[in-house]
Amino acid sequence: MMRALRDKRTMHVILWMLVAVFVSSIFFVFGMKFTSSGKLDANVYAAKVGDDGITRVDFNKACQPVLERLYASQEGQASPEEIKKVQEQVLDTMVNEKILQQTAQKLGVEVSDEELAGVIQNQSYFKKDGKFDKATYIKVLQDHQLSLEEFETSQREELLSQKLRSILMDNILVTQDEVNHYAELFNRDLKAAYVSLDMDQYAKKVQPKEEDLKDYYEKIRSQFDHPERKKVRHIYLGSNNPGAQVLEGASKTLSDYRDQVNSGKASFSDLAKKYSQDPSTKDKGGEFGWVERGTFKDAQDLEDTIFSLQKGAISKPFKLGTGYDIVQVEDTEKAYKSNFEEVRSKVLKQYQREQAGQKVYSLSTQLMEKLKDGGSLEKAAKDMALTASSTDWFNGGSDIKGLKGSKEAAHELAGSYLQDWKGPISLGQKEYFFQITDARDKKNPASSAGIDKAALQQELMNQRQQSWLKDFLEAQKKKLGVKSYLNS
Repeated sequence: MMRALRDKRTMHVILWMLVAVFVSSIFFVFGMKFTSSGKLDANVYAAKVGDDGITRVDFNKACQPVLERLYASQEGQASPEEIKKVQEQVLDTMVNEKILQQTAQKLGVEVSDEELAGVIQNQSYFKKDGKFDKATYIKVLQDHQLSLEEFETSQREELLSQKLRSILMDNILVTQDEVNHYAELFNRDLKAAYVSLDMDQYAKKVQPKEEDLKDYYEKIRSQFDHPERKKVRHIYLGSNNPGAQVLEGASKTLSDYRDQVNSGKASFSDLAKKYSQDPSTKDKGGEFGWVERGTFKDAQDLEDTIFSLQKGAISKPFKLGTGYDIVQVEDTEKAYKSNFEEVRSKVLKQYQREQAGQKVYSLSTQLMEKLKDGGSLEKAAKDMALTASSTDWFNGGSDIKGLKGSKEAAHELAGSYLQDWKGPISLGQKEYFFQITDARDKKNPASSAGIDKAALQQELMNQRQQSWLKDFLEAQKKKLGVKSYLNS
């Protein structure tokens, strides 16, 4: 919820890492990219980025692990608004990555095989007795269910992104005077007024009427119900210029693959890795994951074929786009329909969290509005019937007394001036707003020796570079006409 209101560095890093792992540089869905009008198909693509796009398949692969972390942190009771916000963040990060890839291509920035090998061979995970060991390398990837191609593609993309950032931002500098001044800010003790907004406390106060809870259940029951679904793999063979002879050959080849799997001579996964022409699933042995009715709105034959198969069965070759395809059903799940009494406790908890989240969001928005033009946090809190408290003296090197896990927040506040405010900042289940109310030189001058000017210089540089990069990406989005199809 509150991630909508701030630049959360931790989530930013996580999302960039997830994209590097889960997003392929080639976006392809069963040979279909454009509609007959030449526009990106909103049924296939989650976003348009210039003349290219991000497929819903790749978006789902990147988004799912982030949502799973959200569910795990909240015992599965994430609100629709929280889920939507995570989806938007993941897609925005993927769009940023796509823009950087396109920029690198325009500038001719590449990562050589030698550069890639050097980075991989220096990673400690793959070393044995201090030296790179290929067997260890392969085993580690297998343990994490990653193919060599998949991992090396992600590493190449990460290196490419690093090189491009270096090229774009190397000329963004800070002066020594700026660093010295920044260090002076950290050579102080501070006091701050603060307001905390407690999600758990607000949630406990939400006691809906039974009919309202039932109405809410009807709105979200799809979270508890699921239609029949099947877990599938596929092998696709196609051509950009398919003649009758080419298509016939593809069909016969796929029939042969099917016979090999059915006779036990080969595995479907191995054949897909070797021969499938769908880059988005090839390295995963053709794995497409769980599909439901309606997944393939523009490929009804594919969907009908999948749902006509039993667990373990392989389809006969069928025409798909400009080629032929075969699919294997690995697993099936029957449709499940819940009833209100069965899931009432979960519905209530989610309703309470959603209502509490909306209240915190509303209060945070009001506080920011009151503070943005130099207002007083204590006055704003009084006007809104909130409780404002005051910290004891603190500095950027330790927790704020009485606020567990606040060391990062203290460091962030240490670079602030009098009356500067920060928020919302998450500490546990609470959201905090702080405003600096007093400052003094540290009582113990010896503690100044602990200030690492080199680290502060790097921090100041990072802040300036991230600000520049954010502006660059926003400008590119406008130039490329980026469009989201998430709600299409």
